[in-house]
Amino acid sequence: MSAQQETWRVSTIEGVFETDLDTLRQWIIEGCVLPTDKVSKGTLNWIDAGRVPKLKKAFNGEVEISEPTPDASVAAPENAWQTPPSTEHHAVVDSHVGATEHQVGASSPTNACHNHPDASPKFVCRMCAAALCEECPRYVAGSKIAICPLCGDLCRSYSEVTTKTARAEFQGSGFGFADFAKAIKYPFQHKAALIGGALIYSFLLLAGFRGSMIGWMIMFGCISHVISQVSWGRLDRSFMPDFSGFSMWDDVVQPIFLGIGITIVSWGPVMVLMFALIFGVVSSGAVSSSDHDGGTASQQEVEEDDLDVLTDPNADPKKLEEANKKLDTMRPGTQIALEAERSKKESNDPTAMMQQILPYLGAGIAIVLLLLAGIAWGIFYYPMALTVAGYTQSFWSVVNPLVGLDTIRRMKLTYFKAFGMVIFIQFVGLVVSTIVAYITSPFAMPWVGNLPASFINGGFTFYFNLVIACVLGLSLFKCADRLGITVD
Repeated sequence: MSAQQETWRVSTIEGVFETDLDTLRQWIIEGCVLPTDKVSKGTLNWIDAGRVPKLKKAFNGEVEISEPTPDASVAAPENAWQTPPSTEHHAVVDSHVGATEHQVGASSPTNACHNHPDASPKFVCRMCAAALCEECPRYVAGSKIAICPLCGDLCRSYSEVTTKTARAEFQGSGFGFADFAKAIKYPFQHKAALIGGALIYSFLLLAGFRGSMIGWMIMFGCISHVISQVSWGRLDRSFMPDFSGFSMWDDVVQPIFLGIGITIVSWGPVMVLMFALIFGVVSSGAVSSSDHDGGTASQQEVEEDDLDVLTDPNADPKKLEEANKKLDTMRPGTQIALEAERSKKESNDPTAMMQQILPYLGAGIAIVLLLLAGIAWGIFYYPMALTVAGYTQSFWSVVNPLVGLDTIRRMKLTYFKAFGMVIFIQFVGLVVSTIVAYITSPFAMPWVGNLPASFINGGFTFYFNLVIACVLGLSLFKCADRLGITVD
């Protein structure tokens, strides 16, 4: 007797069931049978399932179930089509779903019932991949669990299997312009959330610094949510976070820390170099101040000599006139006028301007080159920082550039494609914001700015950031097998 014809019994909390060895292994892989459940081969004694040598690999997830060959001469036992305990009682390990979905997508008709060609399929057998309408399967008494009448195995929802099959095909199709088009359309799948989120973000931008901070927090929360959802294959989920179960840590503190981490790892080198330049300016300013003090001291000595002339009634008229002119130059109004004249001359003299700027650079050309390198790093790594924040939700992973660089290494060319798309989207956003600012320039007001432009550009910024998040999420989704991301 072959292994498929061996009769096995399994005793669980839901009763005693009879099946063959391969089906029993499948039940074990799916978590329907635990190592502590009792099994028996034929009429032999009961034993813990975890102690059976033929079942140990199944408990370790190392067994691939072969597709049974239907044989009309071998009939299934009366209760072989019954299912063991439902997966509500045991944890489900769905390692065999991918293979079954591949069988369904490759070998079974997906648009008609196996027995009724005119009926739409509702179920698909996970073993023989037969598509069945709602009337064809057998059902376990008192439940909606469908059993295949051809091979006696469990049936899955037709829509669920075909959806997962299509998702698997989409994941293996590579990353390219089709994904870019899907990202552009993604925000419009949830129009109400798009309009509401854009309005909220735009209004917050008009509410000063605090309002802008709250708007930035909401924006980053949406970006992080989109990246995580799309990278898991949940392309149909809304991009707005679920605030029904509000959590101060998850909805406020964590987005702030992740945003700070992104800023540090992307633009931290530039900020450090800017501080170095500022300190260089301060030190240079100190030297110029001392020189100025020296000049003032010398003027004080001259002023004391002139006082003797001014107090001497027999002083020479020419010396007295020179002393009066010097006193006039010491007056505050005269000094301000002279300083303004000197600054005007220096502003119109490029040579004088360069002479002032070069000492302030501190280390000179080296600092400038490092600053340019830091800007290049920030532009290149910022999309990856967003990506790491989205799919890890960990501050320490975000601030660790090795995590991002390792992710780039695993994604290979896919990241550079996504990076090019992100740069293009940002460029388009810059062009749109410039056009909006130009059109609304007549509405600009002193001390307030161009409020209409800020409001309109806020809505566009919200949309473009959602597109960027979707692009990054899709790039992760296409590389899920290389990154170890579990997709739906």
